Amino acid sequence: MPDPPVVASRTTSGSDIDALRRRVEELETQLEHTQKLMAIGSLAGGVAHDFNNLLTAILGYASLLREEAASAPNVVEALDVIEKAAERASQLTRQLLGFARRGEPKRVRVDVHQSLAEVLDLLRHTIEKNIHLQTRFEASQPFVTGDPGQLFQVFLNLSLNARDAMPGGGTLTLATGNTDDSVRVSVIDTGAGIAAGIRDRIFEPFFTTKAENKGCGLGLTVVQSIVKSHGGRIELDCDAAPGARFHVLLPLTTGKEKSADAAGAARPARGKGSVLVIDDEEVVRQVAARMLKGLGYHAICLSSPREAIDYYHRRSRDIDLVIVDLVMPDLNGRDCFERIRSINPAARVLLTSGYSHDAAVDELIEAGAKAFLQKPYRLAQLSETLAKALES
Repeated sequence: MPDPPVVASRTTSGSDIDALRRRVEELETQLEHTQKLMAIGSLAGGVAHDFNNLLTAILGYASLLREEAASAPNVVEALDVIEKAAERASQLTRQLLGFARRGEPKRVRVDVHQSLAEVLDLLRHTIEKNIHLQTRFEASQPFVTGDPGQLFQVFLNLSLNARDAMPGGGTLTLATGNTDDSVRVSVIDTGAGIAAGIRDRIFEPFFTTKAENKGCGLGLTVVQSIVKSHGGRIELDCDAAPGARFHVLLPLTTGKEKSADAAGAARPARGKGSVLVIDDEEVVRQVAARMLKGLGYHAICLSSPREAIDYYHRRSRDIDLVIVDLVMPDLNGRDCFERIRSINPAARVLLTSGYSHDAAVDELIEAGAKAFLQKPYRLAQLSETLAKALES
């Protein structure tokens, strides 16, 4: 009796088509998520850029007032609060810029214990009362090199995942220790744990066990990406019930990097000369003018790049340095830089932006720009960057 190949073929073909259709639907859903994330990333980058312009004014005026109010303890105390709040906001904008892939992460000396303490402070105000928080900070060497905002994001995301794993309550533990060459940060929960069948998939983009509208499955993917970018690794341990333990291992710092708390700590140095500031944001021009004047410079601040280039063409011999914002309407910073250098190939140009240092900035520095100063900046950062640019 002959085999019925046609029927078998049709059955198999129909099954294959159904599988392909499901796969296409999955890919379309992932593509839709990706497109949404790209749009959100673009929006996040723009918001971060605009917010950094505002923070430039806040931190700039705060640093000016600190210089003028050293003998008034109550004013200094208020300035401490303002600066700490602005620095926290600046960290948030760096996270937004990292999400939008608009710049390189910072590389400074980070105290892991301090970062975890900030996470705990946030959790105490937001976490459910039926979850007990505890710590075991046992690392004798808690310092790593990295971006404090991104590392804060890693520890917070893992802690929030641990919280979500304990809807009925439990204990969330943040622990540290040292291996031979690493700092180990452990986030431990007493929830139901992670099923063996999905442990290999938890770092996949868009994979999530959460209910619909409770997560898009990118949290652990982002965490793993950040950890890898810091030269570390993340491990999952579910062998000892109950719950799950995520271990983040980060290389110990060499001790040569500047501390995150040391940024802007130096006393501002006075200078002299004329500085042309080209920036379309009024608040930035205002605070830049005040800071430059306070440092001993003569400031000319213009909002229109074309007007500024015309001014420089007429007065280039009187201008010692030009500060150019890279993101402006009508004429962007790159074009502005190139036109200034065409007028005077020896012109000293300092680049600034609410976006982070990226490859485009590197190209302009290779082309002759003196330095890049990311917004927001304080008085001491401005004075240090100006001094170095004018020396070269």
